[in-house]
Amino acid sequence: MATRASTRSGQAAEPRFPFPSLPAGWFVVASSADIPAGEIVELRYFARDLIAYREEDGRVRVMDAYCPHLGAHLAHGGTLEGDCVRCPFHGWRFDGEGACVEVPYADRIPPKAKIESWPTLEQDGVVFVFYRPKGLATMEPWPLPSFREARGIDWMEGKLIHWKELRTHAQEIFENTVDITHIDPVHDGEAARLLGDPERDGSKLVVELEFQAPGDVVGMPGTLNDVHLHVEMIGLGSVVVHTHVRNVDVYACQRIYVTPVEEETVDIRGIVHIKPTDDPEFSEELAEVFYQAYVSDFARDFPIWENKKYLTRPALAKGDGPVGLFRRWCSQFYAADDAAPTEETRTSPQAATAEIDVPARSLTRVFASWRQKVAAARTRLRRGPRREAHHRPAEGGASAQTKTQTKAQTKTQTKTQTKTQTKTKTAVTLPVTSVQDYVDTLPQRFVAAAAKGVEAVFQWELHGDQARTFHVCVTGGDIEIAEGPHAEPTTTLVIGAEDYIKVINGELDGMRVFTSGRGKVKGSVRAAMKMRALFPA
Repeated sequence: MATRASTRSGQAAEPRFPFPSLPAGWFVVASSADIPAGEIVELRYFARDLIAYREEDGRVRVMDAYCPHLGAHLAHGGTLEGDCVRCPFHGWRFDGEGACVEVPYADRIPPKAKIESWPTLEQDGVVFVFYRPKGLATMEPWPLPSFREARGIDWMEGKLIHWKELRTHAQEIFENTVDITHIDPVHDGEAARLLGDPERDGSKLVVELEFQAPGDVVGMPGTLNDVHLHVEMIGLGSVVVHTHVRNVDVYACQRIYVTPVEEETVDIRGIVHIKPTDDPEFSEELAEVFYQAYVSDFARDFPIWENKKYLTRPALAKGDGPVGLFRRWCSQFYAADDAAPTEETRTSPQAATAEIDVPARSLTRVFASWRQKVAAARTRLRRGPRREAHHRPAEGGASAQTKTQTKAQTKTQTKTQTKTQTKTKTAVTLPVTSVQDYVDTLPQRFVAAAAKGVEAVFQWELHGDQARTFHVCVTGGDIEIAEGPHAEPTTTLVIGAEDYIKVINGELDGMRVFTSGRGKVKGSVRAAMKMRALFPA
């Protein structure tokens, strides 16, 4: 039950989360590796003490921690005997269903000698427990499909991070999936929009959205990535996010598991997978890049979650996501007589709660504009042999100024200035007709401001009719170009010369070329991504 906090004056204050109980559903209480054979593991979830252990066939059992006889904690001195747990205090023995099967000194087992045992499922490397509050004691566990069944992708092994005891509630975290307007101020994304209404199917809610994500988080500063998300929630304990970064054709999967510890604290486990490429070494480093990006970006919400209060009557505005729909879906996980308040939402006089009014950025216009610039540059090249550096103005021109003015209405001036400084670049847009053209213009293409703190050797291995190997040593704001291979390059691009010329001229997407296998990266993927900022096309 929700409890009221006390104020300094002694008066009762409204609780942060006015939910009458913890929600029902499947929740992760451990990774498979956390429960070794032959051990009784102590857990604390759902505001109660639990134990977990493996039976002889490997099945995981989870039950309450205390012996119903005189209250001994079974994880402290208790022992496993076959598929049963023996209490350290008086030797009573309990099976995996929690039933007492032996009292060593009595012929009759007391009728109340039973420990509550919880439905358990081990799947995809984690252990789920189906928790039911008292008001939903008869609720049956619903099917919980493997995340691998959804997309037919043979994902790489995932990497896990475990955040412990955050001061928030599972429903607050999951509400972010429909709250698309937080993507800009919290995650620096742009043009977020839902692709249709969320789809409700019993315990499952599916949300499709897209937005433009800053490339900085994945080592691609100064770029925007075209991201599509397929988000599938099953209850309030499990979210599987299938991510497609469309401009580079990279697929990732983020599994997010939120489990109540106490009434106002949760554990969060995140597991990140990527779709493997043809190059195992490249795939491993790409997986690390996406893992680090997830860890840093997801945690941006933590200070907000830990300090906000759940409002049963939020003042929603036009453009907010379907918060009301989400909350109505959540109500099924609370007992009928004490369901969490979800219906009463208040909007400003001109607002509509479920309308999405965020304009999507037109990639077609962006690419068309780029092609026009390339064509104009080629015309200038044909008119004369001049090799002066052609500098690109600050991104967006007059439209960027309009956008900045619009953002100023909702953001602080400091953040707007920071974003403007990050996006403003100086780079050559002159196309090339040969590898020699490219090498000749490298000093003009080099962006010294992006090389702060960089000490690396970037190498090109170009094959085909214009086969050539050369490298550039970058130290701070200086570069040194040299022919032939370097003894210890930081990163090496291996690609056909004709393809590379097309990449430089904007006729091929460079990241798509490398993730599709037409090109390869040897060495540091992070350094290869940094090349886009150091030597922009």
